[in-house]
Amino acid sequence: MKRGAIACGNKYTAQAACEIFEAGGNAFDAICAAAFAAGVCETALTSLGGGGFATIFPAGGTPLVYDFFVDTPGKGLASKPQELDFRTITVKFPGSSQDFYVGLASVAVPGTLKGLLLLHEEQGQLPLKEVVAPAVRFAREGFKIDAFQAYCFKLLYPIFSSRPETAAIFCPEGPPQEGDLLRNPELAAFLEAIPESIEDFYQGETARKLAETMKNSGGLLTREDLASYKVYRRAPLKYEFSKGILFTNPPPSFGGPMVCLSLKLFDKHFKKAPFLSPEHVKALALTLVEVHELRERIVQEDPFRALELLGLSARGTTHISTADAEGNLASLTMTFGEASGFVVPGTGIILNNIMGEDDLHPRGFFADPPGKRISSMMAPSVAFIRERKVALGSGGSKRIRSAIFEVLSALAYFALPAEKAVSAPRLHFDGSVLQAEPGIPQEAFCDFPYPVNIWPVKDLYFGGVHLVDDHFEGAGDERRAGTFKIV
Repeated sequence: MKRGAIACGNKYTAQAACEIFEAGGNAFDAICAAAFAAGVCETALTSLGGGGFATIFPAGGTPLVYDFFVDTPGKGLASKPQELDFRTITVKFPGSSQDFYVGLASVAVPGTLKGLLLLHEEQGQLPLKEVVAPAVRFAREGFKIDAFQAYCFKLLYPIFSSRPETAAIFCPEGPPQEGDLLRNPELAAFLEAIPESIEDFYQGETARKLAETMKNSGGLLTREDLASYKVYRRAPLKYEFSKGILFTNPPPSFGGPMVCLSLKLFDKHFKKAPFLSPEHVKALALTLVEVHELRERIVQEDPFRALELLGLSARGTTHISTADAEGNLASLTMTFGEASGFVVPGTGIILNNIMGEDDLHPRGFFADPPGKRISSMMAPSVAFIRERKVALGSGGSKRIRSAIFEVLSALAYFALPAEKAVSAPRLHFDGSVLQAEPGIPQEAFCDFPYPVNIWPVKDLYFGGVHLVDDHFEGAGDERRAGTFKIV
């Protein structure tokens, strides 16, 4: 009998979930175990010092979103420090580049630890210690760097080498290479002491020391920020389109509404045609351009206004999807941005730089008041397509909405199997150029009104969609070391 399935971007992350399924855990136990393991073993993509979201669909129940994304820091500060630790780095992808900001002032109030704790408490069925055990083992005994992690470390090496205590853990001899073994004994001890260590992280001595460092070194995070952080439970945004139903991340995040808008516009532009035909590619491209323009004009200012367009009311990133034999599905996306470069002393946890991601701060850096939940592009989702329930999501910063929409459209409009839908070449409109992966016929771009940049290879720039369905079929995205396992 099949007990469960997982799709994710790392073999250790998948192994953690498989061990929990084998121990009798459900999809929610498995996704929490996988998320803790990802915080250890997907070091160049995420950490437990960031934030995220989980969209769950309990068997026989109603879908629910756990929002444990980051808040704007600065509660209790009389004024901002005169000199902020806020520096620019440029990440160079094979076909493009993107600027990010790092340093202590780039750290937003982290939520992942509290989010995983609450998700497990309310939805899991195995003891917490058992769920965390694989991550503890990986941190203490070590995990081998794969080719994808080595590539990410090479991209982000200026961040991971920026402070000696950070370099000592993650880059002791330069950027980690494929096959290198990394250990993080402080993180192992922190995880082994959960839940008490999480309480200390938010309200104890660790919180005090962290806040003191921030105060003295140009950061904004305070003890009040940490002590007052809350996980929110939200009803998902539900969108019915011509080929199915989507349950996804609602406002105040704008990733979910953007995916829904994409499906709505694609319905308008697409008439029946073969997959990757000029007609299909044109419809995709026009949809991506229009969604970008709508986001620039409306959604940056108020994500709820996107719902009006739908007729509804009410980066370094990694994604995990799970399903079990009882019919439970879970979709979880977590991020630390690209990392701030700062490790919380005594924990082995590197903190996020989400205050330094310009696409998440459309009104400018530090414009929002302390304590505000920051909007996100992350859109972990569950969809009903062709009599199947599918859990899916993606990493990829601004490309998240494009990646999820394109995979959903391939599943819904063309009935592609999961592997082909995920591996198909993707597009993304960046505001001035249509970025395109190889494999799309050249004639599809004739008469397109914007420049087209065709990349030499498929790349993590275009996201990493990992999906499973309730028939135990799924796929991990090759762009982000994807793996799909059935127990």
